[in-house]
Amino acid sequence: MKFIKPISTLLLIIVIIFSCSKVKKNIPDNKKQELTIPEYTGPNYAHHKQFEHFKFTTEQEWDSINKTEKYQVSASNKKKAKAYKTFGWHMYSKGSSYTSYNFSLLWGVAYFSYIVNAETGSYDNIHQWKTTALIDSAKVNNCKVFLTVSNFGSKRNAIFLKNPKAQETLADSLSVLLKLREADGINLDFEGVAKENRKEFSNFIVRLSKKLRTQNPNYMVSLALYAVDRHKVFDIKTIDSSIDFYTLMAYDYYGSFSNYAGPVSPLKSSNKWGEYSVEYSVNYYLNEGILADKLIVGLPYYGDKWATENKLIPSKVRKFLSSDSYTKIKKQFKTEITNQQYTLNFDTISATRYISYKNKQEYEQLWFDDSLSLSKKYDWVKKKKLSGVGIWALGYDHGNSELWELLASKFGQEK
Repeated sequence: MKFIKPISTLLLIIVIIFSCSKVKKNIPDNKKQELTIPEYTGPNYAHHKQFEHFKFTTEQEWDSINKTEKYQVSASNKKKAKAYKTFGWHMYSKGSSYTSYNFSLLWGVAYFSYIVNAETGSYDNIHQWKTTALIDSAKVNNCKVFLTVSNFGSKRNAIFLKNPKAQETLADSLSVLLKLREADGINLDFEGVAKENRKEFSNFIVRLSKKLRTQNPNYMVSLALYAVDRHKVFDIKTIDSSIDFYTLMAYDYYGSFSNYAGPVSPLKSSNKWGEYSVEYSVNYYLNEGILADKLIVGLPYYGDKWATENKLIPSKVRKFLSSDSYTKIKKQFKTEITNQQYTLNFDTISATRYISYKNKQEYEQLWFDDSLSLSKKYDWVKKKKLSGVGIWALGYDHGNSELWELLASKFGQEK
């Protein structure tokens, strides 16, 4: 009888240890996920890889493959408030979808993209920059226009950043293109810069900014920041005086690389979803020396879908399925999800929508942002007194007005 209690206690301890270890396996650690990502390759790069082989020369050709329908501009009795910068990227692949944008609610729009030829500094493609009516529509509504300048991958960046002649060619080329469309400046989007090229990257930014402002002192230079600067490539102290504002790519915290399905843009750091979050990224860059009124927080108008091991939240990934625009997700809800009565959930910790369901014999999870989740994040941005919000990407909500209505509600003022 004296041995029963110690044995029972020992068994209890074993059960507790086993249970805790089992639960821990279901808790993703997005610190560990960085080991599978040697360089930053976000959805901007993914978009480029998806569409770079198309040789279209007109927006009508893009409209044809997208089956773009014409919609009225979302009505609103508000315009952008002076206190905030609302910023969005227009993807060349979205063709003429900008005809439905409410430019009066946008402070600035960036055309994506000037694709840098890493060896020469000229462009591999500028798509419809020279002809698009997007620029004219934006100007009529006092919306600033920027040309995104992109270079992707550590190899291409290393080649370009070690070539002063190519950098000079890029500066000259941009000067011509900005003047041609009477644009307001550029948005640099160099993804996959290696830590070994940190100094060259900083020097390039400073020289490019100086050259453009020599051509036109009113040109603005902005820089896209990685959600997590894993390799410390942004030397804020060196480049800050050359940058007018920063656009934080606060998305892709969970994605095609993830071991667990989870929020694309979690608002807060947590034990549940890990350290990396919008909150983490903003605080990191503020601590690096960026002023709050120079930081625009870009948020996703898309979601990610995975095949998972089960319906648990979080659940381990079996296979990444797709990144889907807000419009595509809405259409899915109207068909298969609604018909099968799947439940739309809201994860309060990450402030993100999700559904966890069974598709035939396979478990799937879809994580995305909508007007409810974006509302929470917009409120947080305002509370932090940051410059404003960015949209990746404009046109991803084509045919839906609720996200424009939310933008008007949070960052608009009476006309």
